[in-house]
Amino acid sequence: MKIPICDLCAKSNALCSGCEERLKEGRLSELDVTISRLLQKLSDTYNLQGADFYKAVDLDRLVIVLTKGDVGVLIGREGKVVSEISTAVGKKVRIAEVSGDMHKTVSDIVVPARLLGINTVFGDGKQKYRVRLAKNEIRQLPADAKTLEKALGQLFESDVLISFE
Repeated sequence: MKIPICDLCAKSNALCSGCEERLKEGRLSELDVTISRLLQKLSDTYNLQGADFYKAVDLDRLVIVLTKGDVGVLIGREGKVVSEISTAVGKKVRIAEVSGDMHKTVSDIVVPARLLGINTVFGDGKQKYRVRLAKNEIRQLPADAKTLEKALGQLFESDVLISFE
């Protein structure tokens, strides 16, 4: 299993100069480091070889763990792995897959709300995304619209606007 920090940092309580610099630059977060270390420990107990931890996104009451690969591996049999992550973080955890398909990634994040579509908007010399969600499913979102916009913006490294239809 791949994690965003090096193996030495995952097994110790200190960060090497490379990982420390990525943390200061904002390419890593404290939550990424915490979950990476936790997954390193859990890999001794569970077989986590099919998934690669990519990034963690904190949505106040929910943490989204983004993975490249098999989502089921990080959920675990009967949800044991995701339950241990949730206990360690102190918040509810959702596992979502980051793939080349932006529609699938956003759909995994906003489930059980229904994703109607994603539009690319060009303006001001920048590319932005407009994520369209069903208006009657606002209450089913894992977080409020502004928090989701910020999280998706970090993930896709672009401005994201959520609209309800």
